[in-house]
Amino acid sequence: MLHVQNRELVVPGQLIAEGDYRVYEGAFREDKQIYASVVGLADVRGQNIRIIPLQGGYIPKQGDVVIGVVVDSHYSGWILDINSPYTGNLFVSDLLRRKVDLVREDISQYLSMRDVVIAGVKDVNERMRVQLEAGEPGMGRVEGGKLVEISPMKIPRVIGRKGSMLKTLQNVGQCRIEVGQNGRIMIWGKNPRMTNAIIEAVLMIEREAHTSGLTDRVHLMLEKIKSEGGE
Repeated sequence: MLHVQNRELVVPGQLIAEGDYRVYEGAFREDKQIYASVVGLADVRGQNIRIIPLQGGYIPKQGDVVIGVVVDSHYSGWILDINSPYTGNLFVSDLLRRKVDLVREDISQYLSMRDVVIAGVKDVNERMRVQLEAGEPGMGRVEGGKLVEISPMKIPRVIGRKGSMLKTLQNVGQCRIEVGQNGRIMIWGKNPRMTNAIIEAVLMIEREAHTSGLTDRVHLMLEKIKSEGGE
């Protein structure tokens, strides 16, 4: 028996359901009762229940794609700020995907301080030491574009169900977007007016992530800006 509607805003300790549901992140079970453990949106799909949190910092997980900023270097690589309590370590071999002679090769030619890098989380150990890799297509040092930072908890809303929101942003805004699980988003567009409109739309999504009909409102906003001279 459900006590909330799908996508309803819930608070810690609130009774979500009773019965033989499968409980995932953001919720916990006491006997037959299932309660919320975070502030978020109830996500009920069949017999599966989870709570999508509205606030919280980014905790790196293996396989995530992140957008980092170089904040330090060492003998064999760089330290990246990944918008987390934990920094990411990127070895030069995991950037270039080849062995590097560190005596003969100056690695500073590949990355500099404040460079923006798209990377994958290669490994996270029990001490939360985060190892990155950036040799896959589409990864590595970022050229051009605009960087936007929002709450990592709102990233699923920017992507949307089956990618619906992201498709709207890219198609109507006529731009390319790379979304990092750590709350950072890169936007590349040929038209500065529409690029700024996409940034405005992303910030709107962050503010109104808990509301319904958001994809339609974003679509209308972008179409209006485009009709006023965005192309």
